[in-house]
Amino acid sequence: MDILDHLIELAQIKGEIHTHCLFQGEWQSVQPSAAQNMGVFHIIVLGECEVIVNKEKIFLKAGDIFFLPEGDLHYIQSRQFAEKTPASIEKRENGLFQRASNGLDKSDFEMFCGAFYYDKQSILFKILPHILHFSIYQTPIEQLMALFRFEAEGDTQFAGRSIINALSSVLFSYILRDYIEKHESKMGLLAVLQDKRLSVAVRTILQQPEQNWNMGNLAKIANMSRANFIRVFQKKMAITPGKFLAQVRMQQASMLLKTTQKNILTIALEIGYQSEAYFSRVFKQYYGISPNQYRKQGETNG
Repeated sequence: MDILDHLIELAQIKGEIHTHCLFQGEWQSVQPSAAQNMGVFHIIVLGECEVIVNKEKIFLKAGDIFFLPEGDLHYIQSRQFAEKTPASIEKRENGLFQRASNGLDKSDFEMFCGAFYYDKQSILFKILPHILHFSIYQTPIEQLMALFRFEAEGDTQFAGRSIINALSSVLFSYILRDYIEKHESKMGLLAVLQDKRLSVAVRTILQQPEQNWNMGNLAKIANMSRANFIRVFQKKMAITPGKFLAQVRMQQASMLLKTTQKNILTIALEIGYQSEAYFSRVFKQYYGISPNQYRKQGETNG
């Protein structure tokens, strides 16, 4: 499993497409700020539009994906939209999706809207900028869009929602891969992943968070002096290697609490803590509640 696979697993990402939009003429859709730990995305299938976010106006056309990892308030509207009142948007349940339209018989614009939910302490989402916008043409994502449309237009009653949600999670992996392949960074986790020496240490931490890591043995893995390893890591990540290790351990604990029935001490030992009490204190610092409360909250939400 490579570094990104580990980070995606730890982020516990769940995707969904919830709305299929079909508009004609002039229209505007207000997209309120999303809940915490939730990113939103839009896939333009037909036509073109504008999106306004943080006072920035961005042009979108068929084949574009627009992704806001932090789910900021934004407005999506036709390019001809003026401040006069357009036809009101109607929303109704329609099979797998909520269907949104402005009440006209035909449409010259089509879009899918969805969301990604992720763990509160996700390291992965710190890689991403506030806005991601790119074309899916001549990429594997084009085939995913065809599958979304197939499910939207089909009349099958079997496992449609599960298929859509699974495809949405795959979509996130493609978005992430596309972004990392096309961008370089001087700061943050992406910069560390692109550094051959530091990435070895990060991979080792992700694969074996339970080991008794210290700055000396991590520096040795990176083939660097202890002082240089700490300095370069902190300069690029803006946190110490020890803080990064703790974040990885907490995300691992979060996943184990949600997906297993292992007791708290066993989980503490598996991620590198010899004391249940100390592990619980650290966990509460990150998630605001105790491991037991976190597990019960997950059971309730599930």
